[in-house]
Amino acid sequence: MVTVPYARQEALDEREVLFEVHPYAVISHLSALVFHGLAMDRPNRLTVTVSRDTTGGLLPGGTSPTDWEGMLLPPPSRPAKVHGYPVTWKLVRPEYFFGHGDYQPLGFPVRYTSPERTLIDGLTEPELCGGLDTVLQAWALARHTLNLDILVYQVERMGVSILRQRVGFILDHLELFHPHLEGWRSSSKRGGSSKLVAARPFASTYDERWNLSINAPIDALQGA
Repeated sequence: MVTVPYARQEALDEREVLFEVHPYAVISHLSALVFHGLAMDRPNRLTVTVSRDTTGGLLPGGTSPTDWEGMLLPPPSRPAKVHGYPVTWKLVRPEYFFGHGDYQPLGFPVRYTSPERTLIDGLTEPELCGGLDTVLQAWALARHTLNLDILVYQVERMGVSILRQRVGFILDHLELFHPHLEGWRSSSKRGGSSKLVAARPFASTYDERWNLSINAPIDALQGA
C-alpha cells in the first residue's frame, strides 16, 4: 500500500462542488448573511446568484485570463442539489450582477456577495434571506462594520428610487450618515410602491422623512 502524505483528508464541502458545477456563481442572500456573521442559523439550502449572460464577466475561481488563453471556458450547470444541498438559483440581468468578492475560508476560493450587497438583497428579497426580521437584525449587526461608501455606491448603481428610500430609512434608524442621504431623501416621493416591504399591503404608519409606509414591525433594528 502506498501512503500519500499530502492526500486530502477532510470531507468535501458543498461550496467546493458548487463552484465546480457553476464556476461563475455567487453565493448570496441568507447563505451570505450567515457567512458574513450577520445571521445565526445555518440554512439547509444554498442560495446562489448567477448572471443571465452565463459568466457575468467572471472566471473560474483562483484563475486568471492567461490561464484560459486559447481555451474555452467551462460551461456552467444549475443542478437542483449540490452535494446533497438543495440550491435556489437566482438569475439576474448582467447590469445587476455586481457586489461580490472571493474568499478562502477553507483554503479554496469561494465567491459571496459582499456584506453591503447582501444587505441590499435582503431589502429587495427578504423571503430569500430568512424574512424581514432576519434582514433587519442583520442591518443592526452590521452597523459598526458597514462600508457606507460601498453601500451607497451599490444602492445608486441599482438605480431604484424605492431602494434608496428603504436604505435611507434604515440608516437613519441606525444613526448612520452619508453625504448622499440628503439627496436621496429630497427626491423621495409618496406612492403606492413606497413601502418598506414590497410584498405586504400599504400601512397607515408612515415615515414623513422618507415618504415611506412602514408596513412591517421594525423592532429588530433596535438590536443595534
